[in-house]
Amino acid sequence: MTDHRTHSREVAGVHADAPAEHLFFSQYRYWMAGFSTRDMFCWDCAWDALLRYVALEVGKTLFSEFHVFTRLLNQRASRPIGWLPDVCRCLCEDEMRVLRLVCASQRGEAHEELLAAAELVGVDDARPLVEASRSLARAFAAQDLHFARTLDAREPPLVRRLAPRAATLH
Repeated sequence: MTDHRTHSREVAGVHADAPAEHLFFSQYRYWMAGFSTRDMFCWDCAWDALLRYVALEVGKTLFSEFHVFTRLLNQRASRPIGWLPDVCRCLCEDEMRVLRLVCASQRGEAHEELLAAAELVGVDDARPLVEASRSLARAFAAQDLHFARTLDAREPPLVRRLAPRAATLH
């Protein structure tokens, strides 16, 4: 199993507390744990946690969108994708990339989507992941769950530390 506890100093201080980000990462981490351990109990936990946030019909949609997104991410990646345990409030570098991807999808920023997806799975496999990200982002927006702008992980660390803080990143 990949060591999911390593993260860069620049990303270590970032955590997600806003409703969209909090829901996203609670689901994302359960799904990634399920794929990593091959234990369906993780996905049962994802379902139970999801229903604490949304109604049953909405939960069905989001659950299936997370399934497709995380499955494509895991299948298309040429390297292990990092993730942290659900209780951790920080984001690892790959989680920051995933957040950048879904945020760009929700905002219709095609260039940023492709860059983030390519960092995760490579240029050749980026398109299917972008499509899954767009679908997931639309499902979030349909529930009035909007992601805050993220800091660009490609900027030099000093720029990121001096950039104005988004509501969910600190």
